[in-house]
Amino acid sequence: MDRHHEGIVRDDSGGEAMNGVRDLLGAIAALPLHRRVRVLNVCGDQERVISLSDMRRQLPDVVEVVPGPGCAASICPEADVFQALRLVERHSVTLLVSENLLRLPLTEPGNGPRSLVDAMHSGADIRPIAAPIEAVVAAREKPSRDMVLFLAGFETLLAPLAGMVLDGLPENLSILLCGRRAEPLIDRLLAANADDFDALLLPGNRCALTGTGEWDRLSNTYGKPAAVAGYTAINILSALHSVLQRHEHGKASVENLYRRLARPEGNAMARDQMERVFEPFAGGWRGVGVVDGTGFRLRHAYDVINADCRYPDYRGEMIEASRQMPDGCACAEVLVGRKTPAQCAMFAHACSPTAPIGPCMASEDGTCFLHRSLLSAA
Repeated sequence: MDRHHEGIVRDDSGGEAMNGVRDLLGAIAALPLHRRVRVLNVCGDQERVISLSDMRRQLPDVVEVVPGPGCAASICPEADVFQALRLVERHSVTLLVSENLLRLPLTEPGNGPRSLVDAMHSGADIRPIAAPIEAVVAAREKPSRDMVLFLAGFETLLAPLAGMVLDGLPENLSILLCGRRAEPLIDRLLAANADDFDALLLPGNRCALTGTGEWDRLSNTYGKPAAVAGYTAINILSALHSVLQRHEHGKASVENLYRRLARPEGNAMARDQMERVFEPFAGGWRGVGVVDGTGFRLRHAYDVINADCRYPDYRGEMIEASRQMPDGCACAEVLVGRKTPAQCAMFAHACSPTAPIGPCMASEDGTCFLHRSLLSAA
């Protein structure tokens, strides 16, 4: 970040920030931006701060912060939700599921429940959990009951999960996993049309685990400045100021504003544990399709705790039409930053948090859910 602006101080994550939100907004407004600049945000936690603080309305019109694929629940393939439903319907198991997956809807449910929360209300043995360790506790409390832990997440979920697996899970607990990484998807989006986005806003917690090497490569390959940011308004605005400055100066690099926790090499222990437990594969992203290198699945050494090995695969029973987004739903475009929630005809009308049609409205971390919450508060 250039140091010609007065009032720059160290922020709480070790990066450089200006003194206060108002100063940062003023500094951004003072930048000589010659055209609209689109900054892609790939972090759901940062999107929550951006949306609920009403940050977008406070930024200059020439600065557009585009929400991207930051919510793991929103990108969880419909087939995985279908599999979870079939397991709890056809087998004597308890399904332990993170709360952000409960309302994910099936497009064509047939005669069965449309979501896990519908199945739970109909009497299925489904228990929401806030963290994976709760599943271990539940399984140990009832060792005679088979349990399946259904999770969707990025590296910040996968790293502690890997540690749990290495420590040893109860014999009655298996895992149904949708593990993903974002870098290859962003690579594909930029390769298809590099002009869609001008800069990237990166998640500090994920970079703390994985390092910044892949983001450095993408920044250099496509000429896009990027910044690793924390999770306060000041952290995010500091990162925006950084990428906007470097965009105007034609500098493509990754600036780390989360230095206390994020290092270029990442967390060696966490990376080693993930490497030992998971292997990469071509992962599916709901509404987007399969992207090479974006999936994490359990290695064969852990087939004994892999729900896909312990139980039959029911995904082939899905109605063909249900493998796409519902008619009129723009979630697929929202997930990759091609549309905003407001550009979907269903947003805040037919599709709402209490009756979600698309996955982006079904989770509290989903882009449409967050933007609907902001609309409700206005």
